[in-house]
Amino acid sequence: MGPLLLSHCSINYRRPLLAQEDIDIAVVEFEEKNGIGLENAGRIVAEWTVTELKRVGKYRIQERLLLNRVLEEQQLMLSGVIDSDQAVEIGELYGVDALVTGSVMQVGATISVTGRMINVRNGEVLKTASISTTELSELEREIVILANALCDISRNQWEVREDIARKDIGRLEVGAGLGYLWDNAGYSGLAVQTMVRYRDSWGQLWVDGVPLGGILNLEGGAAFNLGPFWALAVSYGLVSDNLVDYASSTYLNFGVIANPRSNIELGIMLGPSPGGTLWTEDNWEVELSPDWNPIANYSLWAGYQMQDDLFLFVKFAGTEIGGFQEDVPENYWHPFGDYEFITGRLSIGGLYSFAVE
Repeated sequence: MGPLLLSHCSINYRRPLLAQEDIDIAVVEFEEKNGIGLENAGRIVAEWTVTELKRVGKYRIQERLLLNRVLEEQQLMLSGVIDSDQAVEIGELYGVDALVTGSVMQVGATISVTGRMINVRNGEVLKTASISTTELSELEREIVILANALCDISRNQWEVREDIARKDIGRLEVGAGLGYLWDNAGYSGLAVQTMVRYRDSWGQLWVDGVPLGGILNLEGGAAFNLGPFWALAVSYGLVSDNLVDYASSTYLNFGVIANPRSNIELGIMLGPSPGGTLWTEDNWEVELSPDWNPIANYSLWAGYQMQDDLFLFVKFAGTEIGGFQEDVPENYWHPFGDYEFITGRLSIGGLYSFAVE
């Protein structure tokens, strides 16, 4: 039997580029297929793309201006029209793994931008992303979204992150709305709803009320964030019904505030009514018994955060003030019948916010 021959085969396996860490990329000016009303649009779009890619931090970015000088020295094209052979040559000469380039064009009133990431090893297009807008003033924001898409962050994910980041900045909100009030005696009327609120990364504080109307309400509250989508809240308030005679009561509420999408806010608060007082036109005064029912007082609201720092809201609240603690004169008639004072308040309005440094 002859000698056993052993052979050795060495295989150099290289992971796909996007599976690797620390990818070096460079951004080349985008090709301007036609004018969009912005001088040097290809260069400006590239600069916006570089800025956002750096902020996201998924790739190591080579300065675009340095790459421009490199390309000029090699007499390669700067307009965004780079073919596969040129991409490979750039990668071999200057140590980048991928190029980001693209095109800018306008058709009718629509401005469109397409970006693509090219593997300089073989000229393969690794990723593409595109945006369109009819407003030139919105182009920079859209390019930010395009750059995020090249980092595998969708438009929806980017919007949620931006909304959360905006709420991490302290903001003072002031606003008002129009309300409709009623009680279980059949009385109703219009009112003015007002609110002042401060929001920060930890939560929010607010003072909310109906200072004008047949049913007056004043409430102070606080909410503490448990994460980006939930907060625990507590509030204490006073409600007075002077649509007929005059009855008032305090209440203590507990609840939650939800942000299923950060620009949408939903809230629910429930709590008891510790009691109150009734005054009549003939100066008769009687204490109202507490109502420890955990839903004696409740409020529900929904809000939507607009881009222009405007928060729109709709709120519904109700209070059961309670019954009499003492006997009433036999000849005393009150339209509430069983002497439980139930009020309702519905309001629609908006808050304008200011950043607090």
